Amino acid sequence: MEKIKSIPNRPGVYIMKDSLGNIIYIGKSKSLNKRVRSYFQRNIDFNKIKQLVFNIHDIETIITDTHLEAQILECSLIKKYKPIYNSQFKNDKKYIYLTVEENNRYNPLAITLKRESNFSFGPYRSKNSLMELVNLLKSLYPIRKDKDLYDFNYHPLPAKMDEGEFKENRKSLIEILSHEKAMEIFISLINNKMEEASLQLQFERASYYRDLLSHFNYLFNSNRGDVTKGKEILAGEKLDDGYKLFYIVDGNLIYKKKFNDIDEDNIKDFIVNVKRDKHLNDYIYNEKSKLDFKTIINRELKTNPSIVVQYLDENMDLSFLNDFLNQLETTK
Repeated sequence: MEKIKSIPNRPGVYIMKDSLGNIIYIGKSKSLNKRVRSYFQRNIDFNKIKQLVFNIHDIETIITDTHLEAQILECSLIKKYKPIYNSQFKNDKKYIYLTVEENNRYNPLAITLKRESNFSFGPYRSKNSLMELVNLLKSLYPIRKDKDLYDFNYHPLPAKMDEGEFKENRKSLIEILSHEKAMEIFISLINNKMEEASLQLQFERASYYRDLLSHFNYLFNSNRGDVTKGKEILAGEKLDDGYKLFYIVDGNLIYKKKFNDIDEDNIKDFIVNVKRDKHLNDYIYNEKSKLDFKTIINRELKTNPSIVVQYLDENMDLSFLNDFLNQLETTK
């Protein structure tokens, strides 16, 4: 397509349309021209991409200043248009919660589509993993706290817990699901049990612990490493033609601004204006939808060396401004 030649090598989003003008795919890239050209290479083997390319009639692009903005825009547009060839980000309404039951002595956990109580955890993307975890935990009870560790019994044939067992089990599950350190300890215990069962040639039991370990690791990795949780963050990135500042609150990008030149006063005014106005119109309250955006922002803050990150405190201590500016000037 002749139009591809005019697409710049800049960050942004590309929107592919069919002959009827329907949006069939939305993607993002640090370099739009290279990414779009890659779809039309002759050695493509993947049938889904071949089918997509066959149906492309037009391509539109939206230029962004940064890769972070491109990812957020891509996610937002996919949620809005739900293109047929996109798989990620379309179905956040199907994200689920893991809820600790109040009275069910047969089944200590339940999967719910909404946060039903203070003891609902999530949201999570993988329904299959959580369904298997719920079934596996029917055979592991009661989970008891023993000082800083946990103890439990394995039951190949699940039965109803008595009231005391249920209360103790419920208390332990809430603690494990609420605190990263507690879950880490519990995962280590399951791993030890798996190795012990294997050494004793109890392969069925070892297999049970292996599966349980896999699903608890999914929970652990889904929850850990959130560098934005409960935080207010100033982030900045040096561009070829200026600078971009971002204000992030609990994983929400609530304000951003581009500067041709920048000094400490510009940064201070940026923070003061956000603090004053809060820009709450940009705040995502739907936590299912927010999960995808929060994942994008966390990943970019942790892995993009071009982004300078500063955590802000409640006292508006701005003594970091000089160091932040120096890092911004020298990072690219």
